[in-house]
Amino acid sequence: MGLSFASPWYLLLLLPGAVLLAVYNGRRRYPPGSRALILALRGAIIALLVLALAGPHLVTAVPGFSVVYLLDRSHSARGEDYIPWISRSLKAMGPKDRAAVVAFGRDTRLLKPFAMAGLPVTGAEVDAEFTDLQRALETAYSLLPGSGSRIVLISDGLENSGDALAQAELLARAGIPVDVLPLSTEQGDEVAVGNIALPKNTWPGQEVVAEVTVESTVATAAELMVFWGSNLVFRTEVELSPGSQSFSVPLVVQGQNLQRVRASIEPAVDTEARNNSMDGLTFVQAPPRVLVVEGRPGKGAALTGALTAAGLAVDTRPADNADLSPVALAAYRAVVLADVPAYALQEAEMQALENFVRVLGGGLVATGGRTSFGLGMYQDTPLEELLPVSMEVEQKEELPGLDMVLVIDKSSSMAGEKLNMAKNAALRALDVLKERDRLGVITFDTSYYEEIGLTPLADKEKIAEVIRGIREGGGTVIYHALEAAVRMLEGSTKAKHIILLSDGQEGSQFNYQSLLERARAGGISISTIALGEQADSRHMRFLAEEGNGRSYEALQGRDLPEIFIQETVLAGGEWLVEEPFVPVLLHPDAVALAGDMPGFGGYIASTAKPLAEVLLGTHRDHPLLARWQYGLGRAVAFTSDTYGMWSMDFLAHPGFASLWLDILSWVTPSGSSGDIALESRLQGAGVEISALTSPLEEGESLAVTLVDARGNERELELLPAGRGMYTASLEQAGQGVYLLSATRRRDGVVVAQALGGFAVPYPPEFQIQRYSGRGLLEQIAAQTGGRVLSEPQEVFNVKAAPPRKSTDITWWLALAAIVLWPADIALRRFGGLPGRGRRRGKVRPAPPAEEEKADEVMERLLAAKRKK
Repeated sequence: MGLSFASPWYLLLLLPGAVLLAVYNGRRRYPPGSRALILALRGAIIALLVLALAGPHLVTAVPGFSVVYLLDRSHSARGEDYIPWISRSLKAMGPKDRAAVVAFGRDTRLLKPFAMAGLPVTGAEVDAEFTDLQRALETAYSLLPGSGSRIVLISDGLENSGDALAQAELLARAGIPVDVLPLSTEQGDEVAVGNIALPKNTWPGQEVVAEVTVESTVATAAELMVFWGSNLVFRTEVELSPGSQSFSVPLVVQGQNLQRVRASIEPAVDTEARNNSMDGLTFVQAPPRVLVVEGRPGKGAALTGALTAAGLAVDTRPADNADLSPVALAAYRAVVLADVPAYALQEAEMQALENFVRVLGGGLVATGGRTSFGLGMYQDTPLEELLPVSMEVEQKEELPGLDMVLVIDKSSSMAGEKLNMAKNAALRALDVLKERDRLGVITFDTSYYEEIGLTPLADKEKIAEVIRGIREGGGTVIYHALEAAVRMLEGSTKAKHIILLSDGQEGSQFNYQSLLERARAGGISISTIALGEQADSRHMRFLAEEGNGRSYEALQGRDLPEIFIQETVLAGGEWLVEEPFVPVLLHPDAVALAGDMPGFGGYIASTAKPLAEVLLGTHRDHPLLARWQYGLGRAVAFTSDTYGMWSMDFLAHPGFASLWLDILSWVTPSGSSGDIALESRLQGAGVEISALTSPLEEGESLAVTLVDARGNERELELLPAGRGMYTASLEQAGQGVYLLSATRRRDGVVVAQALGGFAVPYPPEFQIQRYSGRGLLEQIAAQTGGRVLSEPQEVFNVKAAPPRKSTDITWWLALAAIVLWPADIALRRFGGLPGRGRRRGKVRPAPPAEEEKADEVMERLLAAKRKK
């Protein structure tokens, strides 16, 4: 027996306590004969209180060890075979040792309590569909007395519910080691359906592909079947090999609302039949109405054709005449921007699109081309905000910047609207240029004029004032102005580019070949814009081709801003990637292109945002196809084109239509008549359900009803988990299909509804295991100071100090101090214990000297009182 303290430093208070007690009692007068007793009582009270503060524990020897066996009886472990092993180990118990046996799966059952020492282990049923090591360890901890305790965990370690390592940490703090006996995880000949993947949202008649994954440990023949509801819609013979195999099953969507699709396998060789089927769900809704907005006529034609052929209602509008007001957008489930530049839309229209997705739960898809994403000036606009990609592109090396010269025709034929449009286009190009760039402006008629020398862009407004001040002149002579531009750029170490704009024909003949050779030698590229029907388009194309640039024909002045912006961005070289590549499949939802992946000739570089899912990537690790949830809606970015500029192989690929139908299916909201979205996620043996909606206002309520696999109905308790998000949890959900119904009410009136559901597969204990749980068991043993066992007699063969029991006596010491306190008060008030100072019934008289001294004191006190 001994004494230990949890906080021994409190014992230092005994010394100052003794000093204070001595000083205090030295100054007080006590009844005769009581001083020593009072001092002893007060000293005892102080000592008891200080000892109580130090956390005293009475340590006593414990006869023998206490051991709890945890026997895994889940389906994967088949721990019933190890009951004889436990019985043999119990024979090695010492006379004072104790043992209990607990069986576990998802729950726990006590097979043999401590009090039944010597009795044989008896059987008991547990829920064998899950392995919850955390719950088993918690149960063992609750049974053990403390010191001298051990846990023996007999399991395969294939945890699929709970967190065993978290509980092991608590056991380590309590000083309870966990010994482990790893069980074999060999499954024999087994075949199982591992997964069935379907589009979440579909519409009647749509052709979809179900991806069925089959797992096998043996090579065998099998029959794969798919049922739509109760109807067999697909059957085929397959040859399975050990491992995982995926089968693409073409299906035609049937019915309405939530539909169950079941994949089933019938192998020639198998052990467990309960894992031979799995359910998937799809929500069948009316075909969504889609708005396709084209940056230029025809840029959305291929996409529109694929969607229309699938039965979708598609409206096509040009960007400059598309009604994108909130009221107009409310008629659509999704909007597709086919190579639409931001400058073709008004700020209010872009904001309406952002609200359409974030607040109304609509879908938006943006496709690429030379006037979209970074080339289309999406940066710092609502379009960039709602898309899953950012226009900022991380460069592997710092770009040197751009030196650009605008050579603008200001002849008399450019007077009026044409020249104004040219100046506006130059101003738009100025906006696109970055601070590291420089700009020069040269105008010409029969002569040339250096309006602005090659100037850094620190003061863009000053440059803009010069551009606005350009006035029309006389005839048209291009050569001298172009030669001046080449001369201005020679010697620059940056990227060098000239944009030449003219609406007329040059009368004189000049030696352009030598000038163009000079430009090429200096690394200067030249792009040309022929404005109007009178322009010399052939000559302008020649200048662009020989100048390593691009040529444009703009029939109207309003086309100029777009061309100037595009040319400026292209010359900067930041976003455009025109290289042949084959996409990289990064997500199974883009499996429509799997196998013979089509090649592309280019794309617009961007960066995926942190929460975005990238389905297809490029050879430069940029996103080609990305998606994400934005507010209540969803948005998709496809950074190549859909009209054949870079995507001819893609347009001809058999998966083109399927991929876009899958994208539209994902991006459109399902089963709702308002702003409610339902999501569900399997978590171990349970399910977490989320309802997303706009924040509830005063007088509004949100309710979610669950119909379980047996048809039982109950309302879920929703807990707020964020702005507009509410969650509910099911601790246990058995195999089957569950339906969800969400209703939002305002003052009792339904204002929004949503339907959803989820399918719970067969329990994880029936899955084909591709890993061993031994590593987890060894980690538990190492974390708690336990051992990895093999033989039964090892359990009680523990080389450790004899077990001791520690009993907290803090409150007993505090109680003793409280009991002594009244005795101290009584001694001080009544002057000692009864009978103290008496002997044989007589009272000893006070000495005469003491009586005289007392009389003198009394006389002095009375005299002093009379003087007053």
